[in-house]
Amino acid sequence: MRLPLLAATVLSGALAIPATDPAFADSAPPAAATTHSAGAHQPSAADHTAWRKALDDVVTAGVPGVIAEVHDARGTWTGTSGRADLHHRRLPPANGRFRAGSNTKTFVATTVLQLVAEKKVRLDAPIERYLPRLVPNGKHITVRQLLSHRSGLYDYTDSLWHGGLSELYRNRFRHWTPQELLDEAFRHTPYFAPGTSGHYSNTNYIVLGMLIEKATGKSAEQEITDRLIKPLGLHHTSFPDNSVRIPGPHAHGYLRMNGPGSPYTDITQESMTWASTAGSLISTTHDLNRFFSALIGGKLLPPALLRKMQDAHPLQNGATDYGLGLSRLTDPSYGTAYGHIGSAPGYSTYSFTTADNTRQVTLSLNALVDSQKLKTVTDKALKTLLRPATTAK
Repeated sequence: MRLPLLAATVLSGALAIPATDPAFADSAPPAAATTHSAGAHQPSAADHTAWRKALDDVVTAGVPGVIAEVHDARGTWTGTSGRADLHHRRLPPANGRFRAGSNTKTFVATTVLQLVAEKKVRLDAPIERYLPRLVPNGKHITVRQLLSHRSGLYDYTDSLWHGGLSELYRNRFRHWTPQELLDEAFRHTPYFAPGTSGHYSNTNYIVLGMLIEKATGKSAEQEITDRLIKPLGLHHTSFPDNSVRIPGPHAHGYLRMNGPGSPYTDITQESMTWASTAGSLISTTHDLNRFFSALIGGKLLPPALLRKMQDAHPLQNGATDYGLGLSRLTDPSYGTAYGHIGSAPGYSTYSFTTADNTRQVTLSLNALVDSQKLKTVTDKALKTLLRPATTAK
């Protein structure tokens, strides 16, 4: 599965570059998972064992730590495994905050679609109507195509760090403006003509952030906070603005500078201005579950617009089908689930809700998924957590 926030070309192209600041090795075994459950009908002991093992397996595959929350009609289960930081043998905080990466995109898309419902934006209008002379060929790129990654616009993260992960790390405190990110994207030829194919591109969501600002007169971050974060009571979700810190309890985030198996470098503190409205959000497992439940439960959008959001199709560079700011997974064990995957330096987050909105799962790792082995184990863990629980006897 393609890492949606950090371009795959950056990740793979940087594996042979020597680390400039290797920090830690992950040689210690994982700590045992801790769990909490609340609800009238508890999951079975077999489910608890399977969920704990799923988290432990992710840590054994090479991630320092992992946290998860599962919510359904039976209640809420939270689990942690591994380490919050590699200097100490303490578990990641179950309520810890993390960089949610491209889960940001679903917040942006929901806000844009609310503006569509209010007739302040039209889905099939060209972006040139709202942001004149900003986007090359903007007369032929629609809002819908930006939301669904079918604009063809080049992804600026594919070339932002010419020196790969080492350059990213050296420049982790640099402040980027949205215009600088677009300038980087627009130096390159588009992938294809608008609407003729699909290619995941963070550039689309930088433009959409500017669209929200133009349509509302407020920054996209403030508008999303006012429309979604505050009304839903997402008390531990925020945009970092210019801060390089993660507020509140959190696990440290780690990056392998020399590829799978190499020592980890701590990259907890970093400027996320390079991600902006494509992926800078900070959140928790609980808050993301609450948000996606409200979205899929029909509390945030009219039914017709929610159906458009869920109308997902394959992308050239994505393993999940993609709609309007929403990914779709399917598997016989749980059916269909909607949500998003978020990757930021130091963190990987998977947040999905079953199509009937009866089960929400968020799984967050304090490192990037950077190998096929780790991807396989993480996908298996997500599948295990999404599978319906059995009732305790």
